[in-house]
Amino acid sequence: MTKLRKALRTFVLLGACLPVVLTPVLSAKATPNYNVTPYYNPICNCCILVGEVMHEIFWGTGLWTTPDDFQNEFYIRDMFQDRFEPAMKQMTDSFRAIILTNALMIGAFIDGQAELNALASVQKLNAQTIKDYQVSDQICRFGTLSRSLALSDDKSRTVQMGLMSQILNRQLMKDNMNSGDAGEDGTTLGRSADKKGRWKQYKQKFCDPRDSNRSLGSSTAAEKCETTSDTQLNRDIDLTRTLDAPKSLEINFDEASPTLTKDEENIMALGENIYAHDLSLNLGRSDLLRIKQNGSDEQIRKLVDFRSLVAKRSVAANSFAAYAGMKAAGGASSKTYLENVAKELGLSSATDMKALIGDNPSYYTQMDFLAKRLYQTPQFYANLYDSPNNVGRQQAAIKGISLMQDRDIYESLQRSEMLLSTLMEVYVLKQQDSYFAKGMKH
Repeated sequence: MTKLRKALRTFVLLGACLPVVLTPVLSAKATPNYNVTPYYNPICNCCILVGEVMHEIFWGTGLWTTPDDFQNEFYIRDMFQDRFEPAMKQMTDSFRAIILTNALMIGAFIDGQAELNALASVQKLNAQTIKDYQVSDQICRFGTLSRSLALSDDKSRTVQMGLMSQILNRQLMKDNMNSGDAGEDGTTLGRSADKKGRWKQYKQKFCDPRDSNRSLGSSTAAEKCETTSDTQLNRDIDLTRTLDAPKSLEINFDEASPTLTKDEENIMALGENIYAHDLSLNLGRSDLLRIKQNGSDEQIRKLVDFRSLVAKRSVAANSFAAYAGMKAAGGASSKTYLENVAKELGLSSATDMKALIGDNPSYYTQMDFLAKRLYQTPQFYANLYDSPNNVGRQQAAIKGISLMQDRDIYESLQRSEMLLSTLMEVYVLKQQDSYFAKGMKH
């Protein structure tokens, strides 16, 4: 019972307070009548319909239809302008500050992340570039050692054609082509004149007094060696010392003021002893006059046979001229770099350097260094501890050198093919002559 009484007392007190809570603050002009039923019950306030009152207030019905400015006075000014609007402004400012602050922080984090990612990408690419494009001493070697390779190759072709012209002109007995004696220029040429000039050259340049049981070295000999130096002794017959062993020869046929060098003299003398040592009997003026007068088939046949022989011999001599041309003096642009590699191989004296490289390294010498000598140095293998890209560039350079070698081998095989075909023609010609002779007998 005590609890029930307390509950009823609380309910009555709350009911008495409801009109105070629900009654808005109004101006004197817009005060409605609260003292009528059902808004006010002086006994218990139990008949007040709160929801209905609130509905009439907000919708302007019932007792609230009379005050025209209630909405303006209460809703707009008292409720909205004085209370809601300032509060909403403060709330909006607070929300805006919070949102913008969060957005600024998030944006700062995003900007920082983007900047760090960009810097990381740039640094990564920079490191990759340094790794991929760092300077390689080995790559520079391939470039510097081949600096004058093309020029040397062109010079070798010039020497090859020049030697072939000399070999052919000697056999065809052109003017001023006495191979051994320039003093005989302008005189009648032939087999005897050729032998005489070469004999004189032999005594002055190639004669070794110790040969022939010192027959040419004695003071009482009828014919004595006139050589004053041993640098050219027997170079006219020694293929190894004259052509095969040297890497570079002082042979140059494109000079503005040509001078005969010892190497040029040695090579031409060696070629004369190998090819057409005994000159063929060429047709003289009388033979050509006879052809014009009576059209002799025999004389014409001799002339054609002679030229056929010279043509076949030129095929053989071409290999000799090409070999000598490859060792002829080339461009000097790469000489310093060749010497640096030679020093790594253990050569230090000027004599050894000259013997290996020469004054103007030939095409043969430069290819020898690029295809062989370079890989004999320990430095080459040490330089393989390089970036993968630089090692790949070295492989590409070596492949390029290999292609040049393949081309040289191909040209050599072409000359060998020509030699083989010419040899076959000689054998076939012998069979043809034998059958031709049999037909003449019958």
